[in-house]
Amino acid sequence: MNFLSMKYFLTLAEEKNFTRAAERLHITQQTLSAHIGGLEKEVGTKLFVRHVPLELTDSGAVFLRYARIFFRNELALKRELSDVSGQYKGTLRIGIAPCRGRVELPKVIASFRDAYPHVRIGLHEMANGDIWNALKHDEIDVAMARLEGELPGIAHRPWMEEEIVLLVSKDLAKDLWGEEAGRIFMPEGQRKRGLSLHFADCPFLLNSEEDIAGALARKLFRDAGFSPWIAVDSENMETLLDLCLMGKGAYFCPKNLVKALLTPENRKKLYVLEFQDGKYGLSFGFLKNSHRWKIIEKWMDAVLQARE
Repeated sequence: MNFLSMKYFLTLAEEKNFTRAAERLHITQQTLSAHIGGLEKEVGTKLFVRHVPLELTDSGAVFLRYARIFFRNELALKRELSDVSGQYKGTLRIGIAPCRGRVELPKVIASFRDAYPHVRIGLHEMANGDIWNALKHDEIDVAMARLEGELPGIAHRPWMEEEIVLLVSKDLAKDLWGEEAGRIFMPEGQRKRGLSLHFADCPFLLNSEEDIAGALARKLFRDAGFSPWIAVDSENMETLLDLCLMGKGAYFCPKNLVKALLTPENRKKLYVLEFQDGKYGLSFGFLKNSHRWKIIEKWMDAVLQARE
């Protein structure tokens, strides 16, 4: 039995399909089938029930538990040897929200790759809660997200502050409220406690409640006592930002995304509302392992230095 057999077994257990697993491993289906057959012969029992989708046998479930331990130990061994030799290599798995990664990471990744050319960056883009769940299950090495309370076995380090603001195009505001529009929107830097009832008839562009912006929006709706008119709901922040600029609805959006994706001329076409509950901190998260790969620390340092 070897690490390669473990890798093939783990991939097949995740994909539950020989074709998809073989494609992910960049091998033929016949090669994968032969390896799994050899592994079953070696352990003396069937590991999979071969129907669609594949299903683990009871023995396969036990084998999966130990295979994950072997795989984690192999990864830890390679990383600790990398640290000792000073020749850093391997894959650094990073969990981050898609638009946050789009804004914050390209320049950091480019300079980090120049410094550590043998370290591969694996970006896992997902919602905030999914990021912490992936870290908990050792599917990523670094979480870059909003920390929602202390999590057992997970250490964290402050990263940056982010703010959600409400954007409304000036054309839409004029159509909805006429000359009163200018009085509804306070100057930037003056944070409101909540939404006024003026917004009860305003169309909204919303992310899901699992998203930080979507969660804040729904809290403000509840506090204001009205159900929003949802024109479009989507997980794609860039699409909703474009629709907002076109006057198709009001949009709760991270302020740094607005600055990164819109030109100064386009930003002037928008009213901006800031809220007392709109600011929150983002953190790095990582597992409290007995040995933490040094490249994780170097990545966090590089991200923080890029903001200086």
